[in-house]
This record gives sequence, structure tokens and C-alpha cells, in this order.
Amino acid sequence: MLVGVLIVPWLDGFAKLLGQSLPFLEVAWVRFAIQFMLILPLAFYRFGRNMFNIRLFKLQIIRGTLLVLASTLFFASLRTMEIADAIAVFFVHPLLTVMIAPIFLGEKVRYRQILAVLVGLSGALLVIRPGMNNFDWNSLYALATGTFFSGYILLGKHLVGQDSLIKVLLINGLVGTILIPFCTILIFFLEPNVWIIPNGIEWIWIIAMGSIGLVGHYFIIKALEYSSASRLAPLGYFEIIGSVLVGLIVFGDLPNIWTWAGIVVIVFSGLYVTLIKIK
Repeated sequence: MLVGVLIVPWLDGFAKLLGQSLPFLEVAWVRFAIQFMLILPLAFYRFGRNMFNIRLFKLQIIRGTLLVLASTLFFASLRTMEIADAIAVFFVHPLLTVMIAPIFLGEKVRYRQILAVLVGLSGALLVIRPGMNNFDWNSLYALATGTFFSGYILLGKHLVGQDSLIKVLLINGLVGTILIPFCTILIFFLEPNVWIIPNGIEWIWIIAMGSIGLVGHYFIIKALEYSSASRLAPLGYFEIIGSVLVGLIVFGDLPNIWTWAGIVVIVFSGLYVTLIKIK
């Protein structure tokens, strides 16, 4: 799990680099297309023609769609946001999961959890700072990312153990490879420059991004097979540390005092919620 969450921020780093010259929809598509092309031969080797024989297929498709939406919106936020800022806002997803779980999983929520969620959301507001002169509208994409990712996590809890990890990664890649071009065609009439042919080093960044996405999520999903999501949740916050390092190394960015304050509030709220669930 720790390896996975420290690898994934580099995916975001390459996505931000690519987003400086390519449309975010295109960046999101190549991320899933590369994953699909890399996992397809392995899936065929392991399962042959049965590689798409998946239990609860419709729910797996919905789960993959939620991940595609989350990734695409996050890449949209990276167009102007620093990686650490976007990740900090995204990490409201453990708190949102607590609020959504009673609806879909019938889990009980204690009043202390609700209070912790509200405190955590205030941390996100410290990062976003709506109403201030430097408010970035793209931060709302990061917030929406956390919302869709909460749905992805909840479905993951319901589907855990239903199918091979390789099949899950295959479906996620397939959904992104098909869904994003379909959306792109619809948007093309409004924004003709929605697709640009990459050149030079951008192809290396694309391959690196897709490969990191595959390896990082492999480790994360694999960890969930050996331990509960609640016990692994604290390790997830190391992704914020990884994001700060990537932002500093690649872009020379360091979070400001408002972002650090928001990160502290979000992390401690999330850890408190996790401790209540474990007890």
C-alpha cells in the first residue's frame, strides 16, 4: 500500500506536464489506454478468452466509470493547481465515503464521525479559499474528483474478492479507453482543439504515466486483498507527502501556509474517522 501511494503522485506529475500542452481529456485517455495495452497481454495469458468473463460485470463497469471520471476531473484541476493543493482537496474522499456509506452499504454513522467530516471539509475550504482573490475554479474539479472516488471506493468494498486483480485493472483500462473518446467526440464540436498529436518527449511522459498508473494501482488494490480498507487508510495520506515531493522536484512548488493548514485539518479528521471505524 505504501509503495502504491508513493508511486501514484508521479502519475499526477507526468499528467501535469502533459496538461501544459495537451488537452486534459487526451491526457486522461492515454493514461487508461496505456494501462489497457499493458495489462491486456497478461490478462490473455492468464485467462485466455475468458479474460472478460467477469462477475457482477455491470457493477464493475460502473466502478471503472467512476474511476475514469475521478481521474479525468483531477487532470482538469492540475491545469492550474499545484499537485499538493489538488491532492489535499481530493483527500476529502475518505470523509465523503463515511457520509455516503449509510446510503449504499447500510453502515451506521456516529455523530462524532459526522463532526469529523465537517471539520475535514473545512480543511478543504482552507485549501480552496472560495471568495478570496486567488480562488481557483479548477479546485472544484479536485473536489468533484474526491466525490466520484468515494463512489469508486464504496463499490470496491462491495466487489472485493469477486474477481482477479488483473481482470479489475483490465476493465478499468477498457472503460477509460472507450468512454473518454466518446465524450471527446461530443465535445469536439464545441472545442475543435480537444485533441492534439503528442510529439518528442511527450510520448515518453505518456508511457511513463500509463505504466505508473498500472503499477501503483496494482499495489493499492493488492493491499486491500490482505487487509481492510479502514486499517490501510492511514497509509493513504502518505500520497500527500509524495505529491509535495513531486511538486517540489518537478515544478519547484511548495504549498503555502493555507494549504499546509488545510492538509493538517484534512489528515487529522480522516485519521480520527478511521480510528472510530476500527474501534
